[in-house]
Amino acid sequence: MTKRLHRQEGLTLIEVLIAMTIGSMIVILSISYLNIVVRGYITQQDTLRVERNMRFALNYIEKRIRECDQNQIIYHSDTRTIEGRNYDNQSIWIDLSGNKRSQPNTLIYFYKDTGELRVNKNNENNVLVNMINDIIVNELVEGKLIEIEIFGHGSSHPIKTILRLTNPLDGVEPQ
Repeated sequence: MTKRLHRQEGLTLIEVLIAMTIGSMIVILSISYLNIVVRGYITQQDTLRVERNMRFALNYIEKRIRECDQNQIIYHSDTRTIEGRNYDNQSIWIDLSGNKRSQPNTLIYFYKDTGELRVNKNNENNVLVNMINDIIVNELVEGKLIEIEIFGHGSSHPIKTILRLTNPLDGVEPQ
């Protein structure tokens, strides 16, 4: 008598378990990779937002300084304020000291406690930009040239600019 061996089709339990284990490992690794990618994207977006805010703040400060009469801009290094005159000959201030300032003739001021650059229009103290660590002003050439650096939360480098305070034609005789 010969026994016929019947070949069974399908998978054994061990084969199914091995396939499920390999599949689960692939899914877990894929999810971990996607999680890392999403975290990196969020971090990059946060950094870009801070740098965009820093650039906007610097451009706004520059614009307000340029609106002043270029022959009457004075930087006070002891108080880190810029004094100027508008074209109505009114005295105006840009205060980058980090202290809260609410005088009506202050155009903008940096309030370090909250990390905000504020617009002081009509004593409203509106927040223009936040997430700023510090604003540093260096007087490169006394009374003539300043450098403004803005440091933001989470940014690895400052945004900076150099501004001429006086009219470049000062002292030049007309021909």
